[in-house]
Amino acid sequence: MVLSADKLVNMADAPPFAPALIPVSADCELRHLEPSDAEEIFAVVSANRDHLGRWLPWVESTREAGDTRKFLDQVAANRAQGKTAAYSLRLRGELAGLIGLHDIDEANGAAQIGYWLAARFEGQGWMTRAAGAVIEMAFSGLGLDRIEIRCAAGNRRSQAIPRRLGFTLEGRLRRAQRLHGGRVDILVYGLLREEWERLRATRKED
Repeated sequence: MVLSADKLVNMADAPPFAPALIPVSADCELRHLEPSDAEEIFAVVSANRDHLGRWLPWVESTREAGDTRKFLDQVAANRAQGKTAAYSLRLRGELAGLIGLHDIDEANGAAQIGYWLAARFEGQGWMTRAAGAVIEMAFSGLGLDRIEIRCAAGNRRSQAIPRRLGFTLEGRLRRAQRLHGGRVDILVYGLLREEWERLRATRKED
């Protein structure tokens, strides 16, 4: 499920530059990240350390709630500059993961989407729905023209999300990320606004 363009335009008019709350379904919503979320996010990261740390290098350096607070302070600063729109993914109010636009390039109308999900919520389609809502916000609300999702070459669960959402695999960045003392390749998936609009129209017809 994705939000309609008219809903997003109304929300995008409110400060800050992206909506503070994005309803995804009756059970799922996205809320702006705030520094006060630090303890809750750190607890979920700690409970999922092995699961998340397999592919996300920042997990290893996140050792206390203060580390998460520093991250959230940076998110708030980037949001104030229009560079980030980051959210917690909530299922019936419970924190299930994070998702957001980052490296927003207003001049070129481009951004990347990043995300992670706690292990017990995987395989239920929640992140795909959340990513669809963020894409709709990016294209219809913020007027961007291009979205990227980058995934480690071995992270098949993460790769499944852009594939389901109609992204094109555009390239492979060889040995682009340090991970566990080695290096991994990064796959780059891209989606253009007109491609998303065609997909959305097809889904409405179905």
